[in-house]
Amino acid sequence: MQLDVSLANPFADISLEGSDRLHAMTKLSQQAIEAMLGRGYNRWILMYSGGKDSTTALVLCTEVLRKYEILPEVLYCDTEIEIPTLQQFALSFLQSITAQRLAKATVLRPAPEDSFWVQVIGKGYPPPHQGFRWCTHRLKIKPVEAYLGTLPLEERERTLVVTGIRFGESDVRDARLKLSCSRGGECGQGVWYAQSQRLKIGYFSPIIVWRECDVWDFLSFVAPSWGYPTRGLLSVYKGRETRFGCWTCSVVSQDRTMQRIVQEEAHWKPLLEFRNWLVEFARTPENRVRKPNGQLGRLTLSARATILQRLREVERKIQQPILSEIGYNSVVQLWEDPRYSDSYDGEDDALHRSNE
Repeated sequence: MQLDVSLANPFADISLEGSDRLHAMTKLSQQAIEAMLGRGYNRWILMYSGGKDSTTALVLCTEVLRKYEILPEVLYCDTEIEIPTLQQFALSFLQSITAQRLAKATVLRPAPEDSFWVQVIGKGYPPPHQGFRWCTHRLKIKPVEAYLGTLPLEERERTLVVTGIRFGESDVRDARLKLSCSRGGECGQGVWYAQSQRLKIGYFSPIIVWRECDVWDFLSFVAPSWGYPTRGLLSVYKGRETRFGCWTCSVVSQDRTMQRIVQEEAHWKPLLEFRNWLVEFARTPENRVRKPNGQLGRLTLSARATILQRLREVERKIQQPILSEIGYNSVVQLWEDPRYSDSYDGEDDALHRSNE
């Protein structure tokens, strides 16, 4: 199947509305999945976050693949700081599809040295922000790429990684997609496809031109009729602006997702309070080491000890561990490492280069 690489108007592919549009969008995506099978891809890896878009892509793919007796693998990356109620839904959904033998599931986690608390409390990294968004690569991208890198080379050429990316999610995402298309990615006719030259694996989204309303209609009506437990996802979102992700997220100015959750489930309030406190605490100059150029650098050892103490208090309040024993041991070791001390004589290069 030769795909049109034109991106003149990615939203113009389907002009129908209502049930006719939903049927047309579903059929378009199913045809795209069939086309990828026609290219020889017989190992399918479905990226899943628990959110609406990855769930939609997962359901579309498993329904087509089951006709060909292909069992896809679902990768779920647990950052170990996922929003609890949203993670509960994601894990429950995975349990459902694996019980129906629609897919097998693999849960990935960051390496202990890359975990969030080891970076913040151990190395003194400030919470992520737009100028130094260190979290995504360490907590999500590295675990996935490490896993994909274990696949034999001969299998990678037949492996397709499916994502739920869509145009219209954000200006930044749209720009990246358009750049991908201009560099050899195939975009048009309702799909996005690209080949990783480094990993030798294909990447594919069957819902690239779906609107948000298409996604919600599909999850509310089509997927449940096929036997998937997706109808309750809207209630899990507690509003369509809810994001799936980490309860510590400091990239957003206000965590409205956790605010909504706490309104109904007050026992998670300590998480939200700690997140808000941590953001302000890390911004305070007295809690930061000065770089040689006078800019604010890593958190001081005293500040890191305070964060650890407050985190232990949160664990007691919610009666649930947050920092693992392995993580704690790594933190203690890093406090003795001169690269992460209260001076920049042996500075950590990544933090020294950051734009704090």
